Amino acid sequence: MGAPYGADLAHVHDEGFTGFARDSAPGLLRILREGGVRGGLVADLGCGTGVWAQALVAAGYRAFGTDLSPAMVRLARARVPQGRFQVGSFVDVPFPACDAITALGEVFSYRFDARHDTRALPRLFRRLHAALRPGGLLVFDLAEPGRGAGPPPSHRIGADWAVTVDFEEDARRRELTRYITTFRKHGEIWRRSDEVHKLRLHRAADVAAVLRRCGFRARVLRGYGAYRFPPHYAAVRARRI
Repeated sequence: MGAPYGADLAHVHDEGFTGFARDSAPGLLRILREGGVRGGLVADLGCGTGVWAQALVAAGYRAFGTDLSPAMVRLARARVPQGRFQVGSFVDVPFPACDAITALGEVFSYRFDARHDTRALPRLFRRLHAALRPGGLLVFDLAEPGRGAGPPPSHRIGADWAVTVDFEEDARRRELTRYITTFRKHGEIWRRSDEVHKLRLHRAADVAAVLRRCGFRARVLRGYGAYRFPPHYAAVRARRI
């Protein structure tokens, strides 16, 4: 399998699935400001097509984004020319010194990089701690066990695309698998692509405990401000001590 979020799925995501980032942005900006981060550089891991980075720049922050998908990064650069973006995995990409770090849309749950698993979390959090200035914030959301018990398989249709999503949860292994089939129109031809996304399901309270051992103060959130999460979904707000 190639890089996740190939060109067609990245296009579909940008056209039809940016609502989470847009709806979360006001609450996230409030979290940053109330946490004392009113400017400076924010690193967004798994930046997608740059919707959150665009909100950051509009609010007066500088934005650095990284994503494994070259197609996503191309769209982010086009949307936010003032930002700095690069293709890479948060497992080993060099983090710039920053005032805050975010990861939206279950980024730390995804298993696109085989090196990222539950045992790798302390190493990741120590790297993030080193990149943050003292008092800096780390904010991210993740999928919890039970995430696969949501609505049945779904499909959505746009002007030149269609997508179907099916999923299954392995409760014993705490793993969610999504099967995504994308159809995109090119001229008179419809092109099909398939991707399989695997996610590790973490209990937010357990992840917060790991963060505390890595030098953070951490607490679990059930929404970003007025935007509330669905069941079996959570965020963690952590401050570098």
